[in-house]
Amino acid sequence: MFGVFGISLALNLYIFPRIYESVRINKIYYEYSEIETCEEMEKRFATDLKNGEIKYFQFGIGYNVGLEKTLKEQYNIETFGMGCTIQSEKECYNKLVNEYLKKDFNKSISDIEKESDLYKLIENN
Repeated sequence: MFGVFGISLALNLYIFPRIYESVRINKIYYEYSEIETCEEMEKRFATDLKNGEIKYFQFGIGYNVGLEKTLKEQYNIETFGMGCTIQSEKECYNKLVNEYLKKDFNKSISDIEKESDLYKLIENN
C-alpha cells in the first residue's frame, strides 16, 4: 500500500511543475494573441516594463536556446518561440524590447545574440 502511494506521490511531484509551467506559458500566449495592434502592444510593453516582466518573441524555424538563456539570466527577459509565421504586433513589441536594451544596456538583440552560447559555438566551427 505504501509503495503504490509513494510511487503516486513521486509521479505527481514530478508531473505537477511541468503541467503548471505549460499552463502558465499557454496563458501568456493567449493574452498576447488577443492583442491585435501595435498601439495595444505598446501599452502592454509599458505595463510589462513597469512590472519587470518583459518578453521577447522569437520567430523562425530554429529556436535560439542560447539567446533565451542570455536574455533570461542577464536581462530578466522571458523568451517565447513563435514558429515561422511572423506576427506584426509581436514584432512591434520586439522593437520596443530592442529600444529598451539599447537605451538601458547599450546593446541590441543582435549584439546579445552574438554573445549567446549558440552563436559562439557556430562561430568556432
